[in-house]
Amino acid sequence: MDRAPRRLRLGCAGRGEVTVVQWQSTRYGYVVKLDPGEEIVESLHAFAVARGIRAGALSGIGAAGPCELGYFIPGTHEYVRREFPDEYEIGSLTGNWSEFDGEPFPHCHVVLGGDDFVAYTGHLFRGIVTVTCEIHVITDPAIVHRTRRPDLGFNPLDLPNE
Repeated sequence: MDRAPRRLRLGCAGRGEVTVVQWQSTRYGYVVKLDPGEEIVESLHAFAVARGIRAGALSGIGAAGPCELGYFIPGTHEYVRREFPDEYEIGSLTGNWSEFDGEPFPHCHVVLGGDDFVAYTGHLFRGIVTVTCEIHVITDPAIVHRTRRPDLGFNPLDLPNE
């Protein structure tokens, strides 16, 4: 297996800019490095489209800000969303890959910490890299599907029990 570092030009529809994601193959998937100014979720989505990722796990560290996190309230079926405008250390970025509406879906949660050492955590809706973001991607050749469930307020995995 050729594990030489690569650069991949990705079009990120949200900003209309072209992102260059650096990545390298590993035995179990990839290592991805995002640079300052890149949006984490958008870049991961574009990377998954380019590499055909439809199932797997991700784990990362780095620094980002501003970030938008969410906390899901089961009783209202809605997310409480909060903007974190400063720069934060990413103590943990974790998540999984699936397919939703025919597109790769990176489902990410994050723990952020500032210079006061207070931690904030939640669903990552958006985060702009400020220093770097280094992410290990473990892939699986399967396709794991998500299903649209407006009655729940989120889109859960749809697993066939096989």
